[in-house]
Amino acid sequence: MNVKDYEYIFEISRWGSISKAAEELCITQGALTKYLQRVEHELSAPLFFRQGNRFIPTQAGTLYLAKARQILNLDHELAEELARLNASRETAIRFGYPMGMQPFVIEFLLPAFFKEFPKASVRLTEDSSKALIQALEERNLDLCLAYASDHVSSLRYDTLAESRMVLAIPRSSPIKKLAVRTDDSPYPVLEDTGWLDEPYIRIAPHTRSGQAADRYFAEIGHCPVSRLHVDDTRSALSAVEQGLGNCLLNAIPHTDKLVNYLSLPDLPPEKQSVFLVSRKNDPHSKSFDGLIRLAHQIYQDF
Repeated sequence: MNVKDYEYIFEISRWGSISKAAEELCITQGALTKYLQRVEHELSAPLFFRQGNRFIPTQAGTLYLAKARQILNLDHELAEELARLNASRETAIRFGYPMGMQPFVIEFLLPAFFKEFPKASVRLTEDSSKALIQALEERNLDLCLAYASDHVSSLRYDTLAESRMVLAIPRSSPIKKLAVRTDDSPYPVLEDTGWLDEPYIRIAPHTRSGQAADRYFAEIGHCPVSRLHVDDTRSALSAVEQGLGNCLLNAIPHTDKLVNYLSLPDLPPEKQSVFLVSRKNDPHSKSFDGLIRLAHQIYQDF
């Protein structure tokens, strides 16, 4: 039995007539009669008795119609909710970014995006690069910023930028005065090693920044005293901003003026690529392409 059965029986009751109900439903009287006979056969109970030319619900018919009304209302509600959900999915860009990139996304990228596309909608997800890429594969995201060493064949990877390891220090730190600008470095270079004796914020070794920092300390044979241990770059930057210590991490565009990036002459030259990742062959809206364009444009300004 399907929803159409309930609707057809309901119309017979509403009009009290097979012919008028058939006319309302835009089907033949014979077809509607067969529908009624089939349903009554399946239920092993008559739903109507005839009183003159009118069809009057039996006791079974009255029960059936009460339930039919509930089922039709639920079907209508379901259709409306699905329509709203589909409309939301069509208009909202599901966009993910790694922890630590929130300032870039919230303070720079999205304001520029909504200025150009004021009617657009975006759903944000913040997670690890691995989790974001998996969400893309599972079609739970449409686009994400991510660090990725291995590429999934079904996804498209557009290089946004290459970040390098830097020493993040509070803006008020006197160490900044010891650093000098050079032509071959985007950040002032710090030759002095006195920062190794200052409090340090250690990022967990399961992160790329944490692993790179641990390799660096192993190479130089010295590790500063860790005042604070954190699980992600975002927490590390927040701690540096509050003056809790210095931290080695991959440079990320951000807006807080309390943090400065410095280059160290003996840091590994390795760079980490930041990608804009999307699914191959998916149709793109104008706003979707605009978000990608603005991400490239704004990231390059840092």
